[in-house]
Amino acid sequence: MVFNSIRMSGKLLQFLSAIFANIGTIVYGIAGGWPSATMPILSSTDSPLPSGPLTTEEVSLVNSILAIGGMVGAVFFGWISDYCGRKWPLVVAMIPQVIAFILIATAQNTMFLYISRFLSGSILGIFYNIGIIIAYIICAYMPFYSVPYVALAIMSLFTLYTFFPESPQYLLLKCQNSAAEKSFKFFRGFSKTDQTKLEFESLKAHVTTSNTKTNLTLEDFKPASTRKAMLISYIILSGRNLSGVFPLLNYTVSIFEAAGTGFDPHISSIIVAVIQLAGTAFSAYITDKSGRRFLLISSLLLTGLCLSVMGIYFYLNHLQYDLSSISWLPVVFLSGTFFVAAGVLNVPVYILAELLPVKVRSSVATVFMATAWPQTFFIVQYYAPIAESLGVYSCMWLFAGWCFFEAIFAYFLLPETKGKSAAEIVLALEGEIK
Repeated sequence: MVFNSIRMSGKLLQFLSAIFANIGTIVYGIAGGWPSATMPILSSTDSPLPSGPLTTEEVSLVNSILAIGGMVGAVFFGWISDYCGRKWPLVVAMIPQVIAFILIATAQNTMFLYISRFLSGSILGIFYNIGIIIAYIICAYMPFYSVPYVALAIMSLFTLYTFFPESPQYLLLKCQNSAAEKSFKFFRGFSKTDQTKLEFESLKAHVTTSNTKTNLTLEDFKPASTRKAMLISYIILSGRNLSGVFPLLNYTVSIFEAAGTGFDPHISSIIVAVIQLAGTAFSAYITDKSGRRFLLISSLLLTGLCLSVMGIYFYLNHLQYDLSSISWLPVVFLSGTFFVAAGVLNVPVYILAELLPVKVRSSVATVFMATAWPQTFFIVQYYAPIAESLGVYSCMWLFAGWCFFEAIFAYFLLPETKGKSAAEIVLALEGEIK
């Protein structure tokens, strides 16, 4: 192992492992941000594709088909990680991404793009947002056929991850105790102190306890508190799609072009992406500082407000009012949308993990995550046709409406989960405590 001969602190080794493991997430972010700057080019009369400009329907499908690949990838790689560990499925998952960007680099028609986007959806933060920023920049200022090579170069760095060992948790699950101990010591900087031994024994005991499985039965879903927790979790998780963040991410450049602000749409999109990164970092920091309930509700209300203002701007623009004096408004409020919506995207994951009973959590979460991808597909697929026929303002108000509905729903039904025991959460769901 290449790092064995290098004396590093445990924290540094863990940090490096996380960096290399998340290179795939950066590339996924590039794939997510790629359509925003690229679709206006491919649908223009100067389209670089030999087959000619893309139609509105083709643009929608290129954008949305990534979600179908995500659904397939989530099922396949979730299954394979239980048999092959956490390390090698990540390595294998990079292969579709490599093929995806090679297809873009050699694209002759839309079929190349459809297959590429499907493959890009089969992998999954801050790294994702970094990837979006990279995509906005390189797609705006580099030729269409040069962009994929940047992504391929970034993916080449992922090979360094293969030198890291498998996670000690997975090795313990597979009863490979000796290998698990070596892996644990590696991530502790090869420490041989008594404290390290105690930590490993504690981890070993925890994994052994949690690996004791019992089969789910219908009885596990009979308690009213469990069914209520499932309903709340599903509505909150659905808000990640229905708040409109994903379609807006795919159409940021087009939205700025439609707004007619006079600012460069690509520069405006890069500004928005940077602010979204800041929002993601801020949300990650504040999630453990404040309650889940307060952060989610405030994030929903502010996102709904920003989208409502955007809708008003586009409606007035549709009526051909002179908006030159407030041409800055779309940049400010779309940036605000992405900044405050970080809570809408991140908090549901915490709530899902804390609200659902332990026994049903894994199975229910898997089903919910599987249904999230079709939601993403349909919303991204039909955003452009609806915006074209009913106006961008209609889409903004529909997304805002969901945000306000979810905020009201959460206010009346979502209990606080931060720092609460399972028993306290059940009592809150049953209405015994506030």
